[in-house]
Amino acid sequence: MLPAMIPEAGLVLEAWDDFDRVVDGLSAEDAGLQPDGQSSAAWALGHVTEHVDRLINHTLQGLDRHPVLGVDRFRMGSEGAADDWDAIRRATEEVRATARPYLESITADRLDERHEFMGGVTKALGGSLTLRYALIRIGAHHYFHIGVIACQRDLRGDSVGDYPGLMRTANG
Repeated sequence: MLPAMIPEAGLVLEAWDDFDRVVDGLSAEDAGLQPDGQSSAAWALGHVTEHVDRLINHTLQGLDRHPVLGVDRFRMGSEGAADDWDAIRRATEEVRATARPYLESITADRLDERHEFMGGVTKALGGSLTLRYALIRIGAHHYFHIGVIACQRDLRGDSVGDYPGLMRTANG
């Protein structure tokens, strides 16, 4: 019997479900909107998935960056625009499919392992970060962008529900 998934990995998987729920039903046109100069929903999905690709797939699994998402246009500080909703959604599915087995295999005894993650947070915190920190940060990052998209959609008259969801897999 496999050990139960650790809550920190469950948080990431729940965030994916909630992100999918907040963008459900968006057309390519709506996904590309940038209300009042904010980031588009399409860019936000690419952005948070770039984070997963960089931290989980590249740093922890040693894989090449995803050709669609592993680029600077999805990093913090870009213009927040994205033009190919279908390509972003396909790339997100691919990145998640690669990361999921790794996330599901993490055991509690590994959470304090330290890694040199590529990016500004590692520099800001002065060095290597724990796996626990990386997982919590990925989940929190997703929920930040989920909240922005939910607010944007609510202002347009879409009813997109309450976030976070039940977070069953994060309950340990």
